[in-house]
Amino acid sequence: MNGRASARLALAGAFFLGLVTPSLLPACAWAQSADSSSGQIQDQPLAPPPGTSETTVPMPDSAGTTPPAAPPAPQAPSSAAAPAVAAPSQWVPEQQAQLTVLDKIYGSATTVSARLGTPFAIRFLTVTVLACWVRPPSLPPDSAVFLQVTDSHAAPGSPPEFRGWIFQAEPALSGMNDPATDISVNGCG
Repeated sequence: MNGRASARLALAGAFFLGLVTPSLLPACAWAQSADSSSGQIQDQPLAPPPGTSETTVPMPDSAGTTPPAAPPAPQAPSSAAAPAVAAPSQWVPEQQAQLTVLDKIYGSATTVSARLGTPFAIRFLTVTVLACWVRPPSLPPDSAVFLQVTDSHAAPGSPPEFRGWIFQAEPALSGMNDPATDISVNGCG
């Protein structure tokens, strides 16, 4: 075995023992050993739901409340052949969301029950639940909440820090990218 192969073997051994992460491996050693067609997940931004815009932020009216922009219901995967009689597979709207807000700095979790369109404050963030949907009992349980999170320290007219769907069954699918706060869905109703 030549020196180059033994170096790769040592790096691979350290990686599998947890001593080294792929980001710490030299680019050439990792690129040569990884197959580009191995199906690795790519970091791709998710498009907003139809009818919403990332560039417009609902501004508070004179009473201080922010009018919610009603997002569309989450779409269930479409099948090639639709049944003749529609099964109760549509998402059901609810008027209240149960969320867990994790404060990453202090390590505390707070459970919040929020009504649609009523903003609440967490430190310097303002969170507004714009929609809350649940699956019917005939399908596996899941809840989907459409949130808009704005930062009070942001410049006026800047886009929201987060605007999108968060699913109870898949919280990491489209989570917030905030260094101090994380929000997860407990349910709707």
